[in-house]
Amino acid sequence: MAKHRNTSARLEKKLSSTAKSLLLALYPKTFSEKDFYLEEGYYEGYRGTVWHQEWHHSWPVDYWGESDSDDCFWLLYSWLIDNTTDFEGMNAADELVGWDWGIEVDYTPFYSPWRGAGRAAIIGHCRRLVKASVTLDCMR
Repeated sequence: MAKHRNTSARLEKKLSSTAKSLLLALYPKTFSEKDFYLEEGYYEGYRGTVWHQEWHHSWPVDYWGESDSDDCFWLLYSWLIDNTTDFEGMNAADELVGWDWGIEVDYTPFYSPWRGAGRAAIIGHCRRLVKASVTLDCMR
């Protein structure tokens, strides 16, 4: 068992490093290398104490003087979900029923097909986007 003790930690670091490089390639105007930092330390998990390393992006300081951070894979995943969800279709479905709160609207056809997708599928899709020279202006 000791042989595989830090396997998941190395996997997480590799995954977040890949997500970081994909974010830099997809959003060259939004992200720069200096905005990322490596979060590391020990945490208590179901396998015992595990070493943890993961790349995070720190957002600028807001009005209240606070700064948030997100891990790189989560940013990549949420970007993919936000850009493939049909929000206009959801809005049109609500308008069709007259914005009546009593009527249940089925939003399932408008949801992103990437909801619940595995990490390998998401990384693979974003790699294909980068290979096709897709770049985006800013992350909303």
